[in-house]
Amino acid sequence: MKLLRARLLSPATRGGLQDLPDGLLALDEEGRIADVGPAMDLLQRFAGHPVEDLRPWCLLPGLVDLHTHLPQHEAVAMDGQELLPWLETFIFPAEARFAEVEVARAAAARFFQALLRSGTTLAVVYSTVHEAATEAAFQEAQRCGIRLVMGKVMMDQHAPEALRETPALSLDASARLCEAWHGCDGGRLAYAFTPRFAPSCSRELMRGAADRAERYGAYLQTHLSENLQELDWVRELFPEAESYTDVYRRMGLLGPRTLLAHGIHLGRQERDLLRETGAHLAHCPRSNAFLASGIMPLRRWMEEGLSVGLGTDVGAGPSLSMWAEAAFACMASKLRWAERRNLAAHLRKRSEAPGCGDVVALIDPEAEAPLTPAEAFRLATLGGAKALGLEDRIGSLEVGKEADLVGVDPQVVDPLPERAPESAERLLSRLLYRERPGMVKRTWVRGKVCWKAP
Repeated sequence: MKLLRARLLSPATRGGLQDLPDGLLALDEEGRIADVGPAMDLLQRFAGHPVEDLRPWCLLPGLVDLHTHLPQHEAVAMDGQELLPWLETFIFPAEARFAEVEVARAAAARFFQALLRSGTTLAVVYSTVHEAATEAAFQEAQRCGIRLVMGKVMMDQHAPEALRETPALSLDASARLCEAWHGCDGGRLAYAFTPRFAPSCSRELMRGAADRAERYGAYLQTHLSENLQELDWVRELFPEAESYTDVYRRMGLLGPRTLLAHGIHLGRQERDLLRETGAHLAHCPRSNAFLASGIMPLRRWMEEGLSVGLGTDVGAGPSLSMWAEAAFACMASKLRWAERRNLAAHLRKRSEAPGCGDVVALIDPEAEAPLTPAEAFRLATLGGAKALGLEDRIGSLEVGKEADLVGVDPQVVDPLPERAPESAERLLSRLLYRERPGMVKRTWVRGKVCWKAP
């Protein structure tokens, strides 16, 4: 039995926060949480077992990055363009370099270490179209101990020649990778069939990906409704579809194991489709700001019952930090709320104009209250776990779950480190908004240390 003593902070499955200022985690030999509670209670129960006293650290569940791109990690901060020209100018050339397996292997090793160093214990990752590069990346993930869902990108149209495949070649390569890696190491590694987005995939390829994913019980991941130019292109390419989301419905891509990045510009029928099929959204607010894509109406989507987690979406996202992503999710929701509040106030001053009252009622800023740090933390942990169907295994510090943990030192981000212990909400706010190098001290997956600060 391994005993860890620290402040314990976690979302609770039934809602709210679990906060134990002086807590103890008991981990069994398989890396599961055998017990959790106040240290003074459990120390008596486990008398005789060695205790690793980590105070003043805080232990939290490992962070879940629901959407990011391995080959784009070293192409971040290429500013100045929106989504489609940005892909052509910066991203496709970066991905073409992964034709060299050793380039891909080295990049994967750096990428996974950067994730673990930031406290992310599970990432949902796009590789490139290259089978050998994706194989090498899975090998690195197996070696370093991270929890991973990953897939080879699939494209057979509207992409550079070096990154295009025939549907048959793409489907066969993806199936081989899935057979080799899906469910590996007791489910620590999993496969996601990865048609990049509707414009880069033929109907044959998308239907084939849906068929293979169902056959293998694997995940599906793609992009949805990120950019208004992208939406116009989809309408042009798929005139028979009622909406972007309907394209994926017609191809059989929507279901409870489907992960859709973005989903900013969704109509009512599209949101109904997502709820009915059980598909999940990965909200990537820093990427959405960087590419001037828009601000997701996150509060509305959540209150309508859509399943949402958070993703860093590197390289449009500037880093792999889920702390910064969660903080920016809060700020983006504040901006959206403030804009609607200010617009409603402006219109009320002109309420004598015909129809103004109806418009004010439609805007209703109070219907989109800003996201709180505690809610953002939940999206970055348990929310991501639920989207992957893993909420019974990870995402919170509860008995029976696997011990995917991150240890942080709050004093690194606290300008007054001698202050009395803060409330859980204030501590989370500080960790999200004031993340600093050196804040994360250690990362565990299944109770095994995968990264620790030098």
